Amino acid sequence: MNPGLVSIVVLNWNGKDVIFECLDSLLQQTYRPFEIVLVDNGSTDGSLEMIRERYGASLVIVASKTNVGFAEGCNVGIRASKGEFIALVNSDATMEPSWLAEMVKGIQEPSVGMCASKIYYYGKKGLIENTGQTITRDALGRTRGRLEKDEGQYDSVTEVFCPSGCAGLYRRDMMEKIGLFDGLFFAYADDIDVGLRGRLLGYQCHYIPTAVAYHKLSASFGLLSSFKAYLVERNRLWVLIKCFPMRHLLQAPWYTLTRYFYHFYGIFHRQGPAAQFLKKSSFLSLAWVAVKVYLSTFWHLPHLLKERARVRRESKVSSREFEQWLTRFGLTSREAALKELSF
Repeated sequence: MNPGLVSIVVLNWNGKDVIFECLDSLLQQTYRPFEIVLVDNGSTDGSLEMIRERYGASLVIVASKTNVGFAEGCNVGIRASKGEFIALVNSDATMEPSWLAEMVKGIQEPSVGMCASKIYYYGKKGLIENTGQTITRDALGRTRGRLEKDEGQYDSVTEVFCPSGCAGLYRRDMMEKIGLFDGLFFAYADDIDVGLRGRLLGYQCHYIPTAVAYHKLSASFGLLSSFKAYLVERNRLWVLIKCFPMRHLLQAPWYTLTRYFYHFYGIFHRQGPAAQFLKKSSFLSLAWVAVKVYLSTFWHLPHLLKERARVRRESKVSSREFEQWLTRFGLTSREAALKELSF
């Protein structure tokens, strides 16, 4: 580990339409020292060859023969990095030149293990996509401030639940203590899983409004694809099983049923992500997603229970403090089910 060095980990998977703007913005960062570790997830569009030709020795490039997913791809990049801090950046994001410098300022206190950015929708002036993550009582993550016009309401440094994996900064020692990402997640909710496990070890997350990024959003899997819906709901359930105290784990099914009720309500009133999903798919497809979620969870239950035992054994947080998090950083089932995901 090199003190003060920031390792920026970027994953590329067939990203020739977005990756170059991302990398150019990272190379223009004013903070020093930093390294960029690019993990190619088995791209077949020629983007890896183009990256090597364009950037050469400016990047540390690790090429995988197959797509191992976002979670395990991040692990590959972290293991190949040397920095005291790890910045995770989506390939469809671009950063202001001061982004990294502002993030590093925000993580200086030892108790701060993570920092979140102010993220706008790319090409939508002043429209917020993310100012950190919130969480429901059944472990579903949602971004704070999504689709709000920026009128200064998120201009203060504050504690938030955890960063979005789109543009977050993490202490290496925190990441190593929690055991990095869970590779079985593949993609989505992995940032909630990592953030929650970090918080359970006693670390905080600060939101840094002067660290600005822009996100094109879901360039890899599509905003409302069946595969994304499956991963989001499955991994939500996995976070719940792995990390929630027993009291909150037993209460969670009620909140899941309540959220499902509001999803049905939203379908009939053409509101919310379920209604948006059905514009491009069918109710049968949505039901099959739910079936696959629980079948996969049953299949992986031994792994989840083993991880739960480890997480709960190492946790430094009481059930009472966990309850305070759900109140302070929480999102209701109604809000999660009915708030739109796109403009």
